[in-house]
Amino acid sequence: MKLDQQKVFILGFGKTGQSLLRTTLRLGGQCQVADTRLLDNADALRQQYPAVPFHFGPLPENLLLDSDLLLLSPGIAPSLPALHKARQAGIPVMGDVELFGRLAQAPIMAITGSNGKSTVTTLVSEMAQAAGLRVGTGGNLGTPALELLPENGPEPEWYILELSSFQLDACSTFRPRVAGILNLSPDHLDWHGDYQQYGAAKCRIFQQMGQGDILVLNADDPFTASLPRQVGQAVEIRFFGLQDRSSDAYVDQEYLTLRHSGPLLPVAELRMRGGHNVENALAAALLAQAAQFPLTAVQQVLRTYPGLPHRLAWVAEYQGVQYYDDSKGTNLGATLKAMGGLPGPLVMILGGDAKGADLSPLQEACRKQRAAVVLGKDADEIARLLNGIVPVEHANDMRDAVQKAASRALPGDQVLLSPACASTDMFRDYQDRGQQFAAAVRALSGGTQ
Repeated sequence: MKLDQQKVFILGFGKTGQSLLRTTLRLGGQCQVADTRLLDNADALRQQYPAVPFHFGPLPENLLLDSDLLLLSPGIAPSLPALHKARQAGIPVMGDVELFGRLAQAPIMAITGSNGKSTVTTLVSEMAQAAGLRVGTGGNLGTPALELLPENGPEPEWYILELSSFQLDACSTFRPRVAGILNLSPDHLDWHGDYQQYGAAKCRIFQQMGQGDILVLNADDPFTASLPRQVGQAVEIRFFGLQDRSSDAYVDQEYLTLRHSGPLLPVAELRMRGGHNVENALAAALLAQAAQFPLTAVQQVLRTYPGLPHRLAWVAEYQGVQYYDDSKGTNLGATLKAMGGLPGPLVMILGGDAKGADLSPLQEACRKQRAAVVLGKDADEIARLLNGIVPVEHANDMRDAVQKAASRALPGDQVLLSPACASTDMFRDYQDRGQQFAAAVRALSGGTQ
């Protein structure tokens, strides 16, 4: 694919936007860049790319109309007036994953879902590497997809991508050889508009799949279980499920089991904690099987991989209470899975920016728990939901939240940070939130934990 002398406008200039610019320049495009933010390093960027015009701040509605192609970073809202006007003018629009799919020659495995996709992507990548395969892993996780393409030398034997709904929404011809949709729960509704549009974006992962391709779905999730009627007949569909023996990956007498391969290993030998990680292990094993990775590599990784940071990660024990960091629980589905992965009773730390999601299922989930501590933008709404269900306290910051949670917890309880909300109302990101939680837990015992 060449972009010789084409006028290319790149919208958004985070990590992905920078990868779009580097790739587009390499392909011969004449680039401009816009970001609605006023970036602190704007002068440095202009010095680094003297031939590239940069536009920062609010975008004039006609700014993009002289372009041959628009390239979008994930998260650029489709309602942006300048973008809407460019679409009306018939200017082609694509995202980084769409461009990547047109450039990559090696087979692609793509993984999406509301929850668990980072863990599953990492697991499958570790399995491929344990088998001695060369893989390029990234997308929504870590390295932008375009940065995985080698400038010189051979491509990896597999690309393994975690993809967000934002990235998939800007895809039209993207075709993975193996794909997985793990689950769907309300998230990013402020961006997509509603649950149906959010689900439709996720479904773009399989819409160009065809003969010989394999799609992995969750038999236990109502949304993914209903998808086969939307999938082309040439695509092979395989299911994973915790109990359903009609699935291709399931649990049988406490063994992780793959149909046609038999038992993989006892659930008790999984290094990762939590019932939701049993589900993640099944999904990863089934995806690895679809890509024909050796079962010995699958077993090795499931026995040794400890899980990703901030995903139901044990932090410390203090006065007989276990503290867990699930700061990556940025939506309701993730939090419900984390709660189900611990025996309880729980003292929950909840709150942040719910982004318009319905959190009412927390009422039933918290009914048998010890207490809840709420903080952040939607703390009052969560407190209202839980009023009369469980004792609720408000906190001013994370240290205050941990102290109040500790005062409520009894020996044998668990304190779980799984906020069901985004973090950026109070923190840099979910990692910062989790790190502040861990620091506050350590401070309970004078930093000795």
